[in-house]
Amino acid sequence: MKVLLIAPNYLKVYSYVSEEATMILPPLGLAYIASYLRANGIDIQVLDLAALRSNEEMEKNLIKNSKADLVAMAATTNTVMEAYHLAKITKEVLPKAKTAVGGPHPTMEPIRTLKECEDIDYCIISEAEDIMLELSRALENNYSVKTILGISYRDEFGVIKVTPTRPLIQDLDKLPFPARDLLPLNKYWTPGVRRYPFMTLMSSRGCPYSCTFCSNFRTQGKQFRFRSPENVLAEIDELVNKYGVKEINIIDDNFTFMPQRVKEICDLLIQRNYDLILKTGNGIRSDRVTLPMLKHMKKAGFYLVAFGIESGNPEILKKMRKGETKEQIKQSVKWAKQAGLITEGFFMFGNEGEGREQMLQTIEFAKELDLNIAQFQVYTPVPGSPYYEKIAKEGKVFSQKWEDFNAFNEPLFEYGESKYDLMLEMQQRAYREYYFRPRIIVKKLMEVRNLKQFNAFVKAGMAVAKMSMGKAT
Repeated sequence: MKVLLIAPNYLKVYSYVSEEATMILPPLGLAYIASYLRANGIDIQVLDLAALRSNEEMEKNLIKNSKADLVAMAATTNTVMEAYHLAKITKEVLPKAKTAVGGPHPTMEPIRTLKECEDIDYCIISEAEDIMLELSRALENNYSVKTILGISYRDEFGVIKVTPTRPLIQDLDKLPFPARDLLPLNKYWTPGVRRYPFMTLMSSRGCPYSCTFCSNFRTQGKQFRFRSPENVLAEIDELVNKYGVKEINIIDDNFTFMPQRVKEICDLLIQRNYDLILKTGNGIRSDRVTLPMLKHMKKAGFYLVAFGIESGNPEILKKMRKGETKEQIKQSVKWAKQAGLITEGFFMFGNEGEGREQMLQTIEFAKELDLNIAQFQVYTPVPGSPYYEKIAKEGKVFSQKWEDFNAFNEPLFEYGESKYDLMLEMQQRAYREYYFRPRIIVKKLMEVRNLKQFNAFVKAGMAVAKMSMGKAT
């Protein structure tokens, strides 16, 4: 049994401006599935088409040469059309192969996905390791798939069926580390990285919060599931000793959720005294940090913490069920600065109930926080999120093309006072007012540690400049 896992080339759906500042990160989800299948005797290959900057001819050759029996693609909403295209290619060059698609979008839309693409045989719903193993073995032995939990498929009459939900994996320590040896490690980069080789790491899954703009609870669950500090450090040992990694980006949704666990991870890092730096680039919550924690993280090698801030208006924060206050956010950013950490914040326009006044408050709040890095995006309606469902029912969605549902596109919706022109104006104004300040420019230049980082900052700066003057066409 040969299985090929594919991460679609998401660069195809981004504009030129966004490509300049787009990070290319390892597909950890596929790498976890690959290591799990390999540990259970499956012949496995992985293609990261974004890292390879693929075109259609390359994709056809790579898929054909894999000689795979099962080809499975990962798909977010904005890459699901690429996954459909890859499934079509697979059926052309490997007519006997079965195809599957998993990831956030098929999890939200398993029936619609199969309706939209007849070249896909199976949808993988939610967490994929055990599902992919069972599916691989069923296909290898010509067993029925109808007893596999967590899939959608067509029965012998062509009727789409969805099997019951599979329980999420509770013991994450049992999973082998991601199969990074199957990835083109020299192809990954992101603006702001200080040291290479760098790598991403995920130490937990699941989010117990209820933000209305998010759908992660549908894919990862609302229970916070975590790896032990010892297991996390064993992976870091491998990254440092096997791959020579110098920088790690922890991409958890809730890395600081359990303060004692953070302390134990930091204690183990301090004991090892590796030539290594770390950051929490995916964002942490302001209400789950303290000054002692942040100081300990700094001592352990962390140099940057990012916060999911979203809005500068208290009522908007309540409406999105963020569970944080402006006072908590200000305090956490202050503590991070006191600890000597670089600070980053994520902000959104188009939240429920937002008009011009609330959006301007967000811009002013960002400037008041005086973060090292601020990102301003218009909300992308995410299928499966409570806010998406409200917009679809009560507002207006401009496009039904899945490839348009990306954070670098123009506004895709209107809801209440959040109008298209206003959201676009506020995003451009935010970047212009935030970054075109002398002290921010000086601060960014002082962060540069190498030529590659400088070049990345220049490209990102050009993208910001173009965005502040209007979307590229």
